[in-house]
Amino acid sequence: MKKLSVLSLAFLVIIMLAACGNDETKENENTEGDTSEQPAAQQELEFTDEEKLDEKDPVAVVNGEEISGSDYNPIYTQVKSTMYQYGQDVSNLDMIKDQTVSILVEQTLIKQDAENEGIKVTDEEVQEELVSIKETSGEDQFTTLLEQLQLSEDEFKEQLTGELVTRKYMDSEFEVEVTDKEVQEYYDQLKEQNGEIGKLEEVEGQIKDVLTNEKQSEQLRTRIDELKENAEVENVL
Repeated sequence: MKKLSVLSLAFLVIIMLAACGNDETKENENTEGDTSEQPAAQQELEFTDEEKLDEKDPVAVVNGEEISGSDYNPIYTQVKSTMYQYGQDVSNLDMIKDQTVSILVEQTLIKQDAENEGIKVTDEEVQEELVSIKETSGEDQFTTLLEQLQLSEDEFKEQLTGELVTRKYMDSEFEVEVTDKEVQEYYDQLKEQNGEIGKLEEVEGQIKDVLTNEKQSEQLRTRIDELKENAEVENVL
């Protein structure tokens, strides 16, 4: 299984909201269409009390900053939920735990370096993004997502703050150039997969955004590795 990282979790909210919408559409189509016997549904996702930590339990220390159970629990839920969403085995709890700790360490390193560079996110920016997500997904679907991830809205906003810091950090630290040739090649690939994608000029801006994010993400991965090499990290879980 491909290891999850802070890069993949940065867009977890959008991915899961889209997945919820697709699942609902498929369910409606199945109900209205063929009524023959369907394959057995995936076993319902469960979280036991043993999987959660006390909010004050220490998890790791990164450059003197302690990560606690209150940080660990929501990320653990997101990691396990994401794996489940994509039909992956969620029975290996030690593996999920290790990935969660790795993600928390990476998030902390990004946050610390962003603070050193004077990169901040205001409460107003977080609220604006939250409103946008609710408008895009709809209140009911947003509430369903929070239930799936076992998050309160305040906990969700805290995670969202981290995502916005990462976005600002990437935009500030990593300058990338997307060429017309790269856009054309990406468009040609999409065209092969979906002949109804539309004309290049209609999707050029979106393609540039995707390619820019990919390049920035690669640079962020490299930066995280560099930060890890110079960091003092103690796993105490």
